Amino acid sequence: MARRHLHRMRIAFSDCDPAQIVFFANYFKWFDTAFREFCTACGVPSWRETTATRGIIGAPLVDAQAKFRNSATYGEDIEIESWVEDWGGKSFVMRHVARRGDTVLCEGREVRVFAVQDPEDPLRIKAIPIPEDLRAACS
Repeated sequence: MARRHLHRMRIAFSDCDPAQIVFFANYFKWFDTAFREFCTACGVPSWRETTATRGIIGAPLVDAQAKFRNSATYGEDIEIESWVEDWGGKSFVMRHVARRGDTVLCEGREVRVFAVQDPEDPLRIKAIPIPEDLRAACS
């Protein structure tokens, strides 16, 4: 079974739209935060540290999707469960499920890569093969 992590949070008033339900884009922000919390729980150093020691500047998104199942509003406590669903050569698929208790609010899927500065063009980044130690730590 894949390693999983729970990120808990309370929805703020500022997370909601005029209808007092969570503005959809906030789920993508929360999934991004949950991804970094997952990495931290797996022992992956901060991106500052991986940049300094390995040149890995982070794990940017190359695709993101969400299915919105139920609405939520401010003051509610939710949790986001995150795990790596699939490992490729240079990319990996993160899954996220946001829940309020047993109620699924949103399901997310992200495709990410580990990236370094492109040595041929310092204004660009490029994907690298997934480092085996990071794959092992997060599996």
